[in-house]
Amino acid sequence: MGGIERFFLGGHSLPAMPEVARQLIASFDDENVNLHTIVDLTEHDQSLSLKVLRLANSARYARPQGVSSLTDAATLLGMERLRNLVLAASIAEAFPRVAGFDRVRFWKHAIATGGYARWLGIILGVDADSGYLAGFMLRSGQLLMARVLPDAVAAVEASCSAPGLRLALEGRLIGCTHAQVTAELARRWQLPQRLVDGFSNTPQPLDAHPFSLLAAVLNMASVMADAGAMAIAAGEALEQANRPLLDHLRMDVPWLQAKAPPFEELTAPIDELLG
Repeated sequence: MGGIERFFLGGHSLPAMPEVARQLIASFDDENVNLHTIVDLTEHDQSLSLKVLRLANSARYARPQGVSSLTDAATLLGMERLRNLVLAASIAEAFPRVAGFDRVRFWKHAIATGGYARWLGIILGVDADSGYLAGFMLRSGQLLMARVLPDAVAAVEASCSAPGLRLALEGRLIGCTHAQVTAELARRWQLPQRLVDGFSNTPQPLDAHPFSLLAAVLNMASVMADAGAMAIAAGEALEQANRPLLDHLRMDVPWLQAKAPPFEELTAPIDELLG
């Protein structure tokens, strides 16, 4: 069976949408949400609470006396970091380990894509929280693909010799992309339609009608995460991967190169995320 349906059939159960993530996503448009709201959501999940405490006590944030309460940890991290960590950790926990897949490398790329999507979203006028969520989730469809076609996915990864190649390789070798599979997962998880459309149009954002700014952000964020993982300059990678998109968005490559957050900074919480 071809198409994306094969990744949602058979003996493989669909990852359940985490309730904490569902409530956090619902809070994106709620002006009354504050730090205490997220703390209240987090404290009901012991695993998530421990991850927040570990991050607050890591070398990046730790105070000499240490942080022992979730409220103090949340205050130290701030609302943006707290929500991003809890959202990412809850979604990552929903996906089982896949044999032959480098779990740390995969989720590090996801964190970076989320961070770059948030950064680009602020610049281009895409909701920053939606950008982070979509960026973090973008490659999750690949985990569903790897359960069904592990050899094909491994072949794609082995051939990703330059930033931005993964989607095109999947199209040729598998007949669909991880972005399309993620779009179907998002539809089944009943995420907002703008996210579903953004995922669907990520491979070719310039072909979307109407033009999808979120898809453009995701396309660029994915290339930037690839570049970071390969120790290649982000601006150079973007120019080589999708110059027409940069031109359409009037993005200045030297400015992007100078201002983009470092890959290492965005991926620093990986140990707490997976711990």
